[in-house]
Amino acid sequence: MRMLVRAAVSLFALTGSAFAYSDGQLAVMSHVGQAIAGTKICPKLEINEGAMALMLAAEDVKLDDPTVAAAVRGKIEETVRAWEGKSEDLACAAVLMLYGPSGRIAGLLRLID
Repeated sequence: MRMLVRAAVSLFALTGSAFAYSDGQLAVMSHVGQAIAGTKICPKLEINEGAMALMLAAEDVKLDDPTVAAAVRGKIEETVRAWEGKSEDLACAAVLMLYGPSGRIAGLLRLID
């Protein structure tokens, strides 16, 4: 019985920090990760640092928080993996539709001059 209680407490302690973030903060982490991944799958794009800083500040998301950094890294890896072997032009179009100047989350990415 003690073992079961210890396991439950350990599980809660390990996952407890994830519950400290609001839905808005989790969405920002996901968008930031996907936008960064967008620059990896489409070399024609770069992060609009001002727009990203504004998004992070609006939801009080700190990239130097280890949990946030891990969540962003995970989203980057997941997104890059999902696009492996697919057309770069298709990837660029998809990323621009989401994060480009007229995208759903407009202005997070921009074309490199």
